Amino acid sequence: MKKIWDIGIKLKITIGFTFILIVLIGVQYGLNRSINNVITSQEELLKSTKLSTEIESIKSSVCFFESKVKGYILTGNDSLLENNEEYLTNIVLKFRELKKLSPNAEQIVAIDHLVDLLNAEIQFVDEIMFQYQVNPKKSVELIKLGKGRALMMDILREFDKIHSIEEIKYNEILLRNRKDSAMVKQMDASAYVFAFLLVALCVWILFRDINKREKLEKELIVTQKKAEEAATIKEQFMANMSHEIRTPLNAIIGFNQRLNKTKLNDEQKEYANAVQSSGENLLAIVNDILDFSKIEAGMVKIEEIKFNLHDLLESVVTMFLGQAKDKKVELHLKIVDHAPLLIMGDPTRLTQILINLIGNALKFTHHGSVDIIVDILHADDKNVTIQFKVKDTGIGISEEKISEIFDRFTQAKSDTSRMFGGTGLGLSIAKKLVELQSGSINVESVKDQGSVFWFTIPYKIAEEAEEEIEKKHIEKPEQTKLKKNIKVLVVEDNLMNQKLAGFMLKDWGLDFDICSNGKLATEKLKTDTYQIILMDIQMPEMNGYEATEYIRAQLKLDLPIIAMTAHALPGEKEKCLSYGMTDYISKPIQENDLRNLISKYLNVDL
Repeated sequence: MKKIWDIGIKLKITIGFTFILIVLIGVQYGLNRSINNVITSQEELLKSTKLSTEIESIKSSVCFFESKVKGYILTGNDSLLENNEEYLTNIVLKFRELKKLSPNAEQIVAIDHLVDLLNAEIQFVDEIMFQYQVNPKKSVELIKLGKGRALMMDILREFDKIHSIEEIKYNEILLRNRKDSAMVKQMDASAYVFAFLLVALCVWILFRDINKREKLEKELIVTQKKAEEAATIKEQFMANMSHEIRTPLNAIIGFNQRLNKTKLNDEQKEYANAVQSSGENLLAIVNDILDFSKIEAGMVKIEEIKFNLHDLLESVVTMFLGQAKDKKVELHLKIVDHAPLLIMGDPTRLTQILINLIGNALKFTHHGSVDIIVDILHADDKNVTIQFKVKDTGIGISEEKISEIFDRFTQAKSDTSRMFGGTGLGLSIAKKLVELQSGSINVESVKDQGSVFWFTIPYKIAEEAEEEIEKKHIEKPEQTKLKKNIKVLVVEDNLMNQKLAGFMLKDWGLDFDICSNGKLATEKLKTDTYQIILMDIQMPEMNGYEATEYIRAQLKLDLPIIAMTAHALPGEKEKCLSYGMTDYISKPIQENDLRNLISKYLNVDL
C-alpha cells in the first residue's frame, strides 16, 4: 500500500511540477511578446511624432516661401529671393521623407495631392515672378485675383488632413501601447507568482525528501540496532551452546580415551569404541556448525605459507586408511608426475576441504574404492592451478539433488542424516573455503554408481630453496627444564574436567594444583609459584578473562597462560590473546595437543 502511495504521490508531484513549469514558460513567452509589442508601439509613436513634426515644419516652410515671394513683389526687395531654389529643393526632399514616414495609405494619397498642390503653387509663383519681370502691375493683379490664396488654403487643408489622420493613428498607437504595458505588468506579476509556486513546490519536495530520508535513517538505525542485538544474541547462544556441549564432551572423550588405555575385554572395548565414535561424531557436528558460523561472520582468513603438497596429501590419506580398511574399501592417491613439490597457500584449509570430501566419500561407499586424483590444469614459472578429484563408487546422488548439494543443511535424502550422521554443512563449508581461495568446486554423480567431486585452487609455486617446510617447529634448546621443577596451576570449575586434567598431568609426571575459579587462582598465585597456568574461561565469581587481566596488571606475572575454553566461536582466540593469555586450546582437549603446548612453552620433553 505504501509503495502504491509513493508511486501516486511521485506522479502527482511530477504532473504538478510539469504543469507549473509549462504555465511559467507560457507566461514568460506572453511577457516577451507583450514587451515586443510595447517596443513596437513605442517605435510607432516615435515615428508618428516625427511625422507630425515634419508636417508642421513643411507647412511652415511653404507659408514662409509664399510670404517671401509676396514680400518681394510688394516691396521689390531682392534679398527676399536669396536661396529660393535651394529652399524649394529642401521642401521637395521633405515631402519625399514624409512619404517614407507614413505607412498609412490615406496619408500617402493626401501627401501626393499636397505635392500636386505645391507644384501648382510653385508654377503660380513662377508666373508671378515672370510677370513681375515683364510687367510689375500684371503680377500684382495676379496676386489680387486670389488664385494663390485659394491654392494656399487647399495646401493648408491637406496639411490639416494629414495631421488629423496622424493624430488619430497616434491615439490608436497610444491606446495599444497602454494595453500592452498593462499586459506586461500582468504577465510580469504572473511570472513572479508561478516562479514562487515553482520554488515553493521545489522547497516542499526537498523538505519532504529530507523528512523521508531522516525517517528512513531512523528506521535504518533501529533496524541496524535490532540486527546487531540479534547477532549478539545469536553469538551468545552459539557461545553458550558451544560451552555447554564441549564441556561435558571434553570429559566424555577424555575419560573414554583413558579407559581405552586400560585392560578391557572384547565386549568392553566394543562399548568404549562406540562411546568414542559417538563423541567424535557429536564433536564433528559442533565443529561444522562453528566453522559455518566463522565463515558467515567473515572470520576465516586465508594464509599464504609454504608447504609440501605431496606430504600434505599423503598425510590426509593416511588419516583415512584405518576407516577404509574397516569398511573394506580401497583408498588410492594418484598425483601427476609434474605436480610441484612446494607451493604457497593455506595448507590448513586445503586439509579441511580434503578431509570433508574424502570423509563423505568413505561414509557413503560400502564397496569398491575411493580415489584421490591430483592433476595440474595450468602452470607457468610462478603460478599453478591444481585440480583435486575425489572419486567414489558409493550410493551416488540423484539428479534433482545435485543442484542443491552444496546448500547448507542439505543432504541427498531426508533420511541421510539418520542413516549416516552429519549436519549437511560439510559440503557447504568446503564450497565456501574453496571460493575464499579463488577456486571453484563441482560434482558429477549417478545414483547407485558413485560420485566425483572436484575442486580447483590457484597457488603460487614456492622456491625449491627450502625443502624442509615441515621443519618449522622451533628447535628445542640444548638444555631442557626438569619435570620436577615444573608446577602447573589448573583453573577449572567443572569437576570432571578437573579430574581429567589431573590424570593427564600425572601421566606426564608434572606437579599441579587445582582451583575452581579465577578468584581462588589469584589468591593462590600470591603465595605459590607456578611455571604455567591452564585457564578455563567461563567460571563463577571471576572468569578467565578477569583472572588473566588481574595476573598481568596487579600481580605483574609473565608466566605462560593457556586458555582452555569450550568457546570456539569466531574471534575467540584473538579475544583470549587480547586479555593477555599466551595461547589457546579448545575443548574437547586432545591429549597430544595439550602436551605439545606445555612442552613448547616450558621447553620440556613430556
